[in-house]
Amino acid sequence: MIMTQKKTYRISQINRLLQEEIASILLMELQDDSLRSLTVTEVRTTRDLYHAFVFIASHKNEDPDVIVDAANQRSRQIQKLLFSRLRLKRIPNLEFRYDDSLDKAERIFQTLEQIRQEEEQQPIEE
Repeated sequence: MIMTQKKTYRISQINRLLQEEIASILLMELQDDSLRSLTVTEVRTTRDLYHAFVFIASHKNEDPDVIVDAANQRSRQIQKLLFSRLRLKRIPNLEFRYDDSLDKAERIFQTLEQIRQEEEQQPIEE
């Protein structure tokens, strides 16, 4: 039981570290403007540290498939940069996926704002 908790805690630490470093690499080191606008929202690493799923979102209204393809094309380069920065036995293979939770939150916010505006326009009946 305790060993499982230690492994889970270690994986969460690695996920957080990878998230910070990948975000830094996307922003500062890669010379790709399309990747600079990305936010790394989450990283999920497998227990064996062979694979990491990197969830990304964009602040621009870009096609998610194009963004993910561009990031996946640079994954080897990002992996090499991580290897030089981090002291880990193994740097996992990176697979980028689009995180649509920010898009969903924006749609919810817009819907709530629209409802609020409609309620303000209705006359108050007594």
